[in-house]
Amino acid sequence: MVSFKMRILVIIFFFIHVGLQAQSERTSALNLSKLPLIQAGQEASNKTQIKPPLLVHNFSIIIDPGHGGHDIGTQSISKPRYQEKSLNLVTAKFVRDFLQQLGYQVTMTREEDKFISLEKRAKIVNEQQPTIFVSIHYNSAPIAEAQGIEVFFYQFKDDKECVIKSKRLAYAVLKNIVAETRANSRGVKHGNFLVIRETTVPAILVEGGFVTNEEEMQKLKDPVYLKRLAWGIVCGIEEYMSKLN
Repeated sequence: MVSFKMRILVIIFFFIHVGLQAQSERTSALNLSKLPLIQAGQEASNKTQIKPPLLVHNFSIIIDPGHGGHDIGTQSISKPRYQEKSLNLVTAKFVRDFLQQLGYQVTMTREEDKFISLEKRAKIVNEQQPTIFVSIHYNSAPIAEAQGIEVFFYQFKDDKECVIKSKRLAYAVLKNIVAETRANSRGVKHGNFLVIRETTVPAILVEGGFVTNEEEMQKLKDPVYLKRLAWGIVCGIEEYMSKLN
């Protein structure tokens, strides 16, 4: 898998990349002052071309930005309204780009603001049979104090191997997100969500924070923070992959 030296090079690449873009991205604040929908990086919309990967892996990954189109998911309390579907897409594109730089084969269930049913998302996964499936979401709660990261897997009764792998992936991803963001950990949990219940590969659903918590929402407005969160997901995936045969 990935040598220690290569891991260091990739980490250096990440922080240089973040540092060079931090100033302009903080100023733009995801361009949400006038739009209720995050424009997920104009440059990212033409992502059919990518740089040659640093490494080549025989593992494929499907990244699922939750919601989309008329299904906005949840949204922030304060204005301008930050819609979950847009945060999901921005984060998923960061994750995809980092994974591709590491040499992974990555597919997204959606790459623009469009509605895709939960059933279709599960069908895509089951037809392609990737090594893993990661669905990205943000959270909400009636209690404004609720905050933090949680990762869900589905507790299959008749597929213990898939449960073990999904749980292992969930723990690795949560640990690394918390390490990168210093966010509160809400733990790894069983979740009865269709996209992880109806898929036949190791699958997790990441809740990257609460848009209904003003303190956490201020962090989620910052593209640099979202990149750190995305990098945490990627490091968790890499940790999980490194232990596969």
